[in-house]
Amino acid sequence: MSIDLLSDDDYDRLARYVSGEAPAVERSETERWFGGDVARRAALEAMQLAWRTPADDPIWNVDAAWRSLSAGLSTSATLPKLATDVVDIGSKRRWWHDTARVMQVAAAAVVMVGGSLWLAKERTDGGIGMTNSTAPVIASTGSGERRSILLPDGSRATLGVSSTLRARPGYSSGAREVELEGEALFTVRHDAAHPFRVIVRETVVEDLGTEFAVRGYAATRSIRVAVASGSVAVRRGSTADTAVLLSPRDVATVGSSGEIAVTRGVDVSRFTAFAAGRLVFIDTPFAEVASELRRWYDVDVSVTDSSLLDRHLTSTFEGESLDEVLRIIGLSLNWRYVRDGNRVEFMDKAGVSVAPQLPTKSLAEAGA
Repeated sequence: MSIDLLSDDDYDRLARYVSGEAPAVERSETERWFGGDVARRAALEAMQLAWRTPADDPIWNVDAAWRSLSAGLSTSATLPKLATDVVDIGSKRRWWHDTARVMQVAAAAVVMVGGSLWLAKERTDGGIGMTNSTAPVIASTGSGERRSILLPDGSRATLGVSSTLRARPGYSSGAREVELEGEALFTVRHDAAHPFRVIVRETVVEDLGTEFAVRGYAATRSIRVAVASGSVAVRRGSTADTAVLLSPRDVATVGSSGEIAVTRGVDVSRFTAFAAGRLVFIDTPFAEVASELRRWYDVDVSVTDSSLLDRHLTSTFEGESLDEVLRIIGLSLNWRYVRDGNRVEFMDKAGVSVAPQLPTKSLAEAGA
């Protein structure tokens, strides 16, 4: 396949990929698209080279251009004839491929149009000063807070709610090792000479050039790794022979005894949604829902009957207030709830009475 046969849409896709603007799912699809094709990979490498190549911004002289156009119009009684030459589609492809500046501007445009809005909504920190520190540097989030951190090597970590990230001493001088408690999405700048590793208790997640999410809260015995693009190796302890290789759309769960279960071909967007401020429940047991509400809204959730904890919820929230979230949950599960400050108790509408320790005046009938 010739490079010249790539379509404009293909080049647009590569521009989004190179600029970092492509969503995680699109990145995975793009990597599969160019993975086994020499021409597509060559186009990608050309665009990556163009993106890294500095270029002076052109100087546009609008006044001079208008004077030239005006002079041309004044010498003709009719409008200037439009160009009618038909440009061969192949030559247009070569123009895309051979003009580094054009590809760099195209990729930059993707960032300017799409990325600026996203950046405006995200709290971003410019590095956490780990290079010369002899002690772990801590970056953390509280209930309902997320935080994006630019690491010294150019990698980025987006922490989910109630999470803590620590850098092990010597970060950047050898292996780049961080310790995580909670949840984070990592977009890693790959460097084979300085491996990037995320350590959650005894589990080690090592980057092989990728974007991946890791979840390992202290209250949860299992650890989850979801790969959006590239690949990672997951192992228990220090023995590399036990490592399991994960590819895009793979999700690994590390059990409390160290066993690693892998599910392939998964839509991992639900596992990376927290980085964009979305709280996603898909057939989630209410016991887990209660834990997430505690982390996101700093609220203590209980039920009048422990059997209700086995009920499952499917819903997505993004920016709703706590009261709105509780109302939607009540409607979805056909429950009612009582809220007293940061204490919430759910009960079945089937007639379970209100707990006496909570004031009846705060009873909220879901959907009322």
